[in-house]
Amino acid sequence: MKPDRPLRVLRVITWLPVGGIERRLVATLPRFDRERFELSLVCIRERGALADELEAAGIRVDCIPFRKRWDPRALRQLTDLMRERRIDIVHSHMYRSNVPATAAARRARTPVVWAQVHNVGTWETRRQVWIDRWLCRWRTGVIAVSEKVRRDVMATLNLPPERVPVVYNGVDLARFAAARPRRPAVRAREQVGEHDVVFLFAARLVEQKRATDLLTAFADLQQQPGGERLRAWIVGDGPLREQLERQAEALPQPAAVRFFGRRTDVEDFYAAADIFVLPSTREGFSNALVEAMATGAAVIATDVGGNAEAVRDGQDGLIVPPLRVDALRDAMARLAGDAALRRRLADAAAARARRFSLEAMVTQLEELYAESYWRAVAPHA
Repeated sequence: MKPDRPLRVLRVITWLPVGGIERRLVATLPRFDRERFELSLVCIRERGALADELEAAGIRVDCIPFRKRWDPRALRQLTDLMRERRIDIVHSHMYRSNVPATAAARRARTPVVWAQVHNVGTWETRRQVWIDRWLCRWRTGVIAVSEKVRRDVMATLNLPPERVPVVYNGVDLARFAAARPRRPAVRAREQVGEHDVVFLFAARLVEQKRATDLLTAFADLQQQPGGERLRAWIVGDGPLREQLERQAEALPQPAAVRFFGRRTDVEDFYAAADIFVLPSTREGFSNALVEAMATGAAVIATDVGGNAEAVRDGQDGLIVPPLRVDALRDAMARLAGDAALRRRLADAAAARARRFSLEAMVTQLEELYAESYWRAVAPHA
């Protein structure tokens, strides 16, 4: 059975700042098959910097500001929008959007409602858990970005496996692979020697990303033979930047650490670096990790969230326990001292990253949308 029109899909998100989840929406929504799906998006806080970019790609963006999660006026507006556009599928992101989106979809009698969870431990209070459990009776299911997140969702919301599909984050493989030839030029620009080894951290400078652990391990490596050849690049910004800069200033060779802030050309840094390091204590499924893999960097990541699903330890990179600076240091030393191992793992990582393309993600969502819609409407057809 085929529809006589495209299925109308409404994505609901808090807003569109320049963040990982939001950039992924901008990258993926225009790639959907327009003959099968008509997509639009609603922000429930404000538009954000990426809204214009999304509209330029042909995706309608509306804003219905919620003063609070159960704002009755905004909830009525969101419900009316769903009714007026005859939305077939609602797909919301993260708790603060999942709650009002589900409530409005219930009132609008939208047949398919997907919430999405992007990390483990999303719920901050027991009250949030209770509310989300209650709302799940009106949802088709909850999309998880990794198996680790899926298990967390099932345990927290008491959902069976069939209601929690996994859709891995996808990245633009062509963009990152295309950066590889720029490696010599970027290293020359940043005055990196041919035999220097560059460690790269590219993420928000917040507690859970643990850039502090990277710098602590790096300080130990600087004092070992060959330590003068090591470099550490920190790409990203956040509330811990000043603290991290002070930590770097206290290192044996502080000039070996450079802070680049937030960059739009992060792929060039992936390509120019030798080893990408992600020492997080909490992840759902890291875009940065897959981006680094796609660019051809050797990677080290902690065993949290979906990291070990993207990287198979010893095959595509190295996996270490979180909060174990000694294990992180040893892995960094191992790769810094073995160029052949770096090359082998980097090649394997680039091949592994092909599994996590934007195209694969869009295809999986298209099939999930279509299957869940016809399953919902078939009994009433």
